[in-house]
Amino acid sequence: MYDLRDKVVLITGAGGKRGLGRTIATRLAKEGADIVVVDRFAVLPQDEKEGWNGTNSVVEEIKSLGRRAFAITCDITKSLEVNQMVDDAIARFSKIDILVNNAGVHLNRSIEEHTDAIWMSQLDVNLNGTFFCSRAVARDMIHRGKGGRIINIGSLRSKTGAVGETAYCASKFGVVGLTQCMALELAPHGILVNAVCPSLTDTDINLDMFDNLSRRNDISAQEARNRINENVRGHC
Repeated sequence: MYDLRDKVVLITGAGGKRGLGRTIATRLAKEGADIVVVDRFAVLPQDEKEGWNGTNSVVEEIKSLGRRAFAITCDITKSLEVNQMVDDAIARFSKIDILVNNAGVHLNRSIEEHTDAIWMSQLDVNLNGTFFCSRAVARDMIHRGKGGRIINIGSLRSKTGAVGETAYCASKFGVVGLTQCMALELAPHGILVNAVCPSLTDTDINLDMFDNLSRRNDISAQEARNRINENVRGHC
């Protein structure tokens, strides 16, 4: 269907041991792309770092497929750090053909439990991080004059609200608005910008939602997970 040989893809939030970012990275590598794996693991609290080796393993998996890959640590909520990350990626692979803004945070809380920190963390990562990465990569794509692709990972919650997801929905609605604006502005440069809005995925980003649902309904986290997954299957 398509051939990504000689293309360089930068994917944020791709360094985990499991999840959407890693799946995207390995799938695109199988289609011939070289991959820049970006993740925030270096800014995790020390107790969360213990045993963390997702980025190394995904890079090794991509290399086992015969493609080039390397990892960059970056906190995408900091624009200067993002700019340096993009410069480092270009210095290594000479270009970025495709950007996948996959990194995200999802915290499920009722409105009265939405602290400033919970609100800002989701806006910072999901919306600001998407903008910072897109801006930095778009500048280079425009300068190169060869066009490119920017793919933003939205959500079902980019289109509908939900209980306990005020900040997450606000951030993901914003991603769709950002995508539409960038698509119009970057089209004359041959840069195609799209948003992909998946429904719930059974990955670590949603563990907080499973836990919160279990507390509200006095059921186990696994039962909450099963109920949500069954609901998703029922709408497929």
